[in-house]
This record gives sequence, structure tokens and C-alpha cells, in this order.
Amino acid sequence: MKSRSYLLSALLALAFAASVPAVHAQTPTAPETVRAIVGKPLQEAQALIQAKQFDEAFAKLDSIDALPDRTPFEIYSVDRTRGAAAAASGNAELTGTVFARIIDSGRLPADEQLKLTEGVTGSFYNAKNYPKTIVWAQRYQKQGGTSEAVGTMLVQSQYLINDHAGVVSSLTSRLQADDKAGQPMPEIQLQMLADSARKTSDDALYVATLERLLKTYPKPSYWTDLINRVPRQAGFSDRYTLDVLRLQRATGTLANALDYADLAELALQANLPAEALAVLDEGYAANLLGTGAQAARHVKLRTQARSQAAADQKVLAGSESAAQKAAAGTALVNLGTNYLGQKQYPRAITLLDQGIAKGGLKRPDEATLHLGIALQQSGDKARAATVLKTLQARDGSAELARLWTYVQ
Repeated sequence: MKSRSYLLSALLALAFAASVPAVHAQTPTAPETVRAIVGKPLQEAQALIQAKQFDEAFAKLDSIDALPDRTPFEIYSVDRTRGAAAAASGNAELTGTVFARIIDSGRLPADEQLKLTEGVTGSFYNAKNYPKTIVWAQRYQKQGGTSEAVGTMLVQSQYLINDHAGVVSSLTSRLQADDKAGQPMPEIQLQMLADSARKTSDDALYVATLERLLKTYPKPSYWTDLINRVPRQAGFSDRYTLDVLRLQRATGTLANALDYADLAELALQANLPAEALAVLDEGYAANLLGTGAQAARHVKLRTQARSQAAADQKVLAGSESAAQKAAAGTALVNLGTNYLGQKQYPRAITLLDQGIAKGGLKRPDEATLHLGIALQQSGDKARAATVLKTLQARDGSAELARLWTYVQ
């Protein structure tokens, strides 16, 4: 934040703009002045501020406060100098308090009021007086101020005092403005919006914000959060568990040996040994498999996958010929999914397209999901998005489809 440096220069300029305080007169006739009993110690206080003798300057100003029958303009003039002393000495709380009083005096022109309102906001923020920061930031915005720094101080203050409803209100408005301007919202603000949405139980906003974070600032942690939510949703079908793990693999978020082993085992159960073997090889290469209490399981799975993958390769050509002759498209879809697991995307796309077109499928959404994945992985992201958007069921397929569109 540069609020303090801006405030200091602005407030010092205000304090020392004229040694004879006749500025901002309230009447067009004669300028307001201070009496000599006030003017002399006031000028001495200003000199002490310039000499960085702040304690002495404050003492001099306090002595003026003790004078009887001070006029409103004399009070204003002393406050102006006291505010400059507070800013120059780094007393942020006092700076904000004094210049808030100056603004409320009604003696400042509108353009100066707006600048100083921004400064007061920054001063209270630097003093960690977050409730007052919020008050003055909102006041600044209502006056037409557009400083991004003030908007940031407002949101951060709301967040720091756990006003999460306020954060949601402030940031959703700012997000709309950023979208209209074609500018991405800073990551830290999206993170605050997501956290505040979660804490206000706005699940839809939380997921939407997390997905925006993923698209704009992709990180494994965002992937992990979003993917882990899929199997927890109401109506999730267990048959998509394999696809959840596939998405974790594609995004580099398989967490541990158990994830690799489970993915391989589910692939074997789905008669996809080549995919299972590839997953196991990756797990071994990462030094996650083949050690620990489950080492024997890993060895068994790898042996089984190798054997079945070798046998599978021998019959693939014949299987494709038979699938083409079948009345329904199930066999073609199964073959396409097999090639998808082998990362042979063009062949997978062709067979999945043919199988879906032939029809007679028991699980058409699953076939469509796998076609969309193959298209996404092949680089045809435009068609992938079109295909994946057709999935609307609340069984996990639609959520997985949407997340696949974010895979780079």
C-alpha cells in the first residue's frame, strides 16, 4: 500500500500551502484569519514539524488548544497542522482522526475532500483500524472515488474483521466491473471471495470462484479442491470414480500410492489393462509404488496389467472388426475408451464417434464424457467444449465434463 506516502505528501501540502491561513474562506468578503495569540505558536509548530521535532510540535499545538474562545477557523487551522504532524511522524491513527475531523468541518473544496478521504482511508488502514477503514472507504466510493487502492483496502478490512458478507458484496461488484473491462481479478481477491463464499455457505459462488481461480491462476491446490468435491455431491454415481481418478492423473494431483493403485485396479476391472499398466509405471517412476506395506499389491497389479495388456494387443484388431459389425455401438465405445487409456487420441475419437452414432448404449453419457476427454487431450478444445457441454446429469458426469474443459 502506498496510502501513507500519498497521504503524507497531500496532507503536508495542505498544512503548509499558506503560512497565513486565509484559504478556504467561508464568505466572499474578507478572508478568515487567526488571532496573533494563535498564529504565532501555530507558525512555530509548523517550523518544528519541518525540523522533525514532532513531540515539541504537538506540545505547541496542545498549548493552543488550551486557549479560550477559539474560533472555528482557528480550530480548523490547528487541526490542519496537527494532521500534518501526525502524518509526518507516522502516527496513522491520529492522522486519520484529525483529517477526518477536517473533512467534516465542511471547509474543504470537493476535489480536495475526495483526495483527503482517500488519504484518511489509507491512514486508518495503516493503523489497522479496520472498522473505520470500511466507513471511510465506503464514503469515498459514494463520493464517486474510483481508486483501486481504496477498493482493496475496503475488501481486506472487511475480510480481516470477518465481515464475509461484506467481502462477497464488495468483490462480486468489483468482479463484474473487471469482467466488463476485460481485466482479470487479482488472485488474492479471488481467494478472499472464495473463502468468504464458503464461510457464508454460498456453495455455488464458492465453486464458481474456485473455477475462475483455476482458469486464471491454475494451481494443483485448486484442482484438488474441485476434483475432491465431485464424488461428495448428492447423486454421484460410483461408475465415475475411475473418471475422477483419471482427471487427477491428467492434472498431476494423484496424491499418493493409494491413488495410483486404486486407479490401476479400477482400470483393470474395466478391462483397460494398457491404461492400468501406464498408471502403474508412472507410480513406480515417481517412487510411490513398490515400497511400503502395500508393495506386494503393487507388484501383483503390475504383473496382472502386463499380462492382460499383452494379451489385449493381440486381439485388438479382431475386436475392432467385430465391433464394426455389431448392431449396437457399445463395443466400439469400449474400444475407443481402450485407445483413450493408451493416449491414442485420434483412434479413440474415431471409434467413440462411431459407437455413439450407432447408438444402443447403456451409458451414453459415459461415452460422451470419454469422447470429450479424447478431444480435449488431442488438442481439439473447441469441439471438446461443445461435446462436454451436452452433459447435464447430476451423477458426476456434468461436473467432470466442466472440469475437463479447464485442462491445459
